[in-house]
Amino acid sequence: MKRLIAILSTLLLAGCATLPTDLEIQQGPELVPPQQQEFSYYSPSSPTEGASPQEIVSGFLAAGTGPQNDYAVAREFLTENFAPRWQPDTQTLIRSGIPIFQSAGESLQIVDINVGAKVDDQGIYQDLDPQETSLRFQLVQEDGEWRISSAPNLTVVTLPVFTVVFTAYPIYFLDTQSSQLIPDLRWFPTRTSTPTRLVNALLAGPSGWLNELAISAIPTGTALTVNAVRIEESTALVDFDANALEADNRQRRLMLSQLRATLLQLAGVADVEISVNNSTQDIEPAPLPTPSTAGATFALTPNGVSRLSGSEAGVLSGISEFVREAAPTMFAASGDGDNFAFASEEGVNWLVADGLGSSALALEDAPEPTAMFFDSFGYLWLLSSDQQSIRVFDSAGGYRELEYQGESLRAGAISPEGARLAVASGSEQQTLVQVFGVIRDSTGRPVRLTEGLGFTPVLGEALAVSWNGATSLRVLEGTASGLTALSEYPLTGPRGQLNMPPVIGAKLQNGTTLISSYLLSDSSEVWVLSGNSWRRIQVGVLDISTGR
Repeated sequence: MKRLIAILSTLLLAGCATLPTDLEIQQGPELVPPQQQEFSYYSPSSPTEGASPQEIVSGFLAAGTGPQNDYAVAREFLTENFAPRWQPDTQTLIRSGIPIFQSAGESLQIVDINVGAKVDDQGIYQDLDPQETSLRFQLVQEDGEWRISSAPNLTVVTLPVFTVVFTAYPIYFLDTQSSQLIPDLRWFPTRTSTPTRLVNALLAGPSGWLNELAISAIPTGTALTVNAVRIEESTALVDFDANALEADNRQRRLMLSQLRATLLQLAGVADVEISVNNSTQDIEPAPLPTPSTAGATFALTPNGVSRLSGSEAGVLSGISEFVREAAPTMFAASGDGDNFAFASEEGVNWLVADGLGSSALALEDAPEPTAMFFDSFGYLWLLSSDQQSIRVFDSAGGYRELEYQGESLRAGAISPEGARLAVASGSEQQTLVQVFGVIRDSTGRPVRLTEGLGFTPVLGEALAVSWNGATSLRVLEGTASGLTALSEYPLTGPRGQLNMPPVIGAKLQNGTTLISSYLLSDSSEVWVLSGNSWRRIQVGVLDISTGR
């Protein structure tokens, strides 16, 4: 009952918004897998007897919030001929404010709405500059009742309703070396047709900003023989046409790995089986690594380094003497503490643990960093605000400078698989969070950055950024009141607000499943966010770092 009340309450709220004006009208019904019970989000009302044209259009738009049974209630507002041809999955518009209805005679209704975002038929979410658009609905009388005979192939929702009806699903491609998976975040209603839509999105290829980063082992032109992925005894049955036979044995194994990563996230799916023209293929998935979302988290104090997480939490041996002599103020950790890098007034040193001791390598030409971190390939990244540069060092001290076009660098973090770099740049007056693609050579060394995504933090200045899993960023923002807040930004999709820290935050690091974020305060305290609660775990800390 509480969930129902919460869902109904969202219908009274307005989202934030903008909208496209190019509305493509397409025809053809969706083939939905049979006999699967759908999740019930919101139960819209059917047309009432004697409803006016405006009431029919208003009811039809409201019914677009109920995707169950292929928008069955919404189709009740359409004529018998048009109902099977309306394609609601072509586009979803996220509106703000109240729709304005205009009548051009009884047979034509025009609805003006303000929209701030849209989701296309492949589940790609896009924020838009606020704008107004007009939707046109043609009506006729059928059996004495007004029904819609022509309407745009889309649905319209508010932002609160969108967050209830739609779910974020990563679909998985391969890096250019076909050595690991790269997620591409999409948004779909959870329905019986969701497995089909996920596979069709995979067949259509990665989002535009990932074109240089991601490839697919599925041969170009491959399609489902029938537009349905069936689930039988917890196995997703994916039947491709003959184009799939162009894949060699290695590509077929990679295909299955992509499909498994994409479909096994769905409830009730435990395995995936590929067939071609109804002929089952005997394929084993390729042994691709699963990127770790986080290694151990460490704290730097004036007397050494301590592990904050796991059963081995405590002070590390073999490092304290170096820390006391070098007096670093910033550091980075690799993995579970295999390597450390320390930045002090004397420069940057790469420290390798060696038994009970350690050996240090001074990195020549290392800039004074504003952020430093290791990636999953073992390279050390140094971001500098003074030189507006990004330098990536290897364990021998060699480096490559990556071209960066943007404002002064303030903070940064690398994604779990190492293919995407998030940075915060700008000044105290305005900051920008950007996500770049990382192009690597065959050895894994970063060679250049590609253009990606960007957004302006909603609450204020971006002080720190970290990855929360593989498809979402957490941003520590300084507010106008002088406090700090923590927001979650999916790479595409609406922002979420987390519980405000009880202290003024200075740095943010991702954590494990039980501890989702570590926060270093401006008073040298470490706080952890677990669930919705903050608690303090250590004091006297100079810096924190989570290993990759």
